[in-house]
Amino acid sequence: MQKPKKVSYIRKPFAKRSFMAIGLAAAALILGGAGLGGTVRAGGQAQLNMAAACFCSLVVALVSMVYGVLSLFEREKKYILARIALGVSGFLVVLWVILIIVGFRR
Repeated sequence: MQKPKKVSYIRKPFAKRSFMAIGLAAAALILGGAGLGGTVRAGGQAQLNMAAACFCSLVVALVSMVYGVLSLFEREKKYILARIALGVSGFLVVLWVILIIVGFRR
């Protein structure tokens, strides 16, 4: 005899701040891709606007992480968007820190 499956009829909404976190993570990803793509096209001799796009990507990723952490404190919500945003933003922050360290060593 099988146990009856528990079904929850209450649907949890997404955390409100997770929408901002995922949007900022996407913006950071786009800015970073544009900055790196422009640098590769320029053969490593990037102009100042490419460096600004990459730095803005770092700053936006950090803000996205803040919103992601704040959305995890909301009660009785879905956190999947916040977790995705934290993963993408964390990856970008680590990538930019590594590239900055490598750039200073050269």
